[in-house]
Amino acid sequence: MNVVFIGAGNIATSLAFALQRQGHRIVQIFSRTTTSAQQLADKLGGNIMATNRMDEVHTDADLYVLAVRDGVLADVAKQLTNTFTARNETSGIQRLFVHVACTQSVEVLEPLRRFGLTGVLYPLQTFVRSMVVDLSHTTFFVEGSDEKAERRIHELALSFSPIVYAADYEQRQYLHFAGNMAANFSNCLYAIAKEALDEAHLPFDVLFPIVDETARKIHTMTPREAQSGPAARGDEVTIQKHLALIDRLSTPTAVDTHSPVSLKDMYRFFTHNIQTVAKN
Repeated sequence: MNVVFIGAGNIATSLAFALQRQGHRIVQIFSRTTTSAQQLADKLGGNIMATNRMDEVHTDADLYVLAVRDGVLADVAKQLTNTFTARNETSGIQRLFVHVACTQSVEVLEPLRRFGLTGVLYPLQTFVRSMVVDLSHTTFFVEGSDEKAERRIHELALSFSPIVYAADYEQRQYLHFAGNMAANFSNCLYAIAKEALDEAHLPFDVLFPIVDETARKIHTMTPREAQSGPAARGDEVTIQKHLALIDRLSTPTAVDTHSPVSLKDMYRFFTHNIQTVAKN
């Protein structure tokens, strides 16, 4: 397939490399800035056109991946539609438009249905631009504007990973919340833990074994079953020692006076949640 990327950020980078490894041809990358588009084109290598002008986007590709911020997706879809309209394009039976936003419905691509099939290809994964993610272990969630579109997108997702689910817009709202709690918020807790270890002049990697073991357990147990620590065992003496330690910390999080919630409040919330569930 010939592929055009609309967006050159974190998700686009990993998807582009994965498609290229499968033998597909990335022919063009559009981004808000030419610099971003060109940087990704250079990483991928080959003769890839980089542009920041929507009216320069090719209209003869097989796959269009709209990998832009959720808040601008609708506007970008309309701009792309205008490009196809200006070229007097007609519906392409092989042409496929997908977006990768979990919190946007398939209807956001409705204007593009005149020119091909549309749908959602959402990878539940954490992405950073400096690292290309191996998508073969990533769970993909797909939705199509109709059955034919969904079959096409499902096949596309299977080319990345064997773990593919159909999920509609409502389901993806819960999915995005759960992913944010499990990945982004837990990573924030890692950062707070590192601050405390830095203050004690201890390396962060001392936590790797306990972090890895916690992640391993939830492959075979529910998170509640895997819960351990002073709150789970009702160790009030240790809990009070932790709260007293927070008073002595001079870490950025502990001394943040602008936060609406203190580090002590956060500690008490998690403790209460663990203990309340343990009693039920």
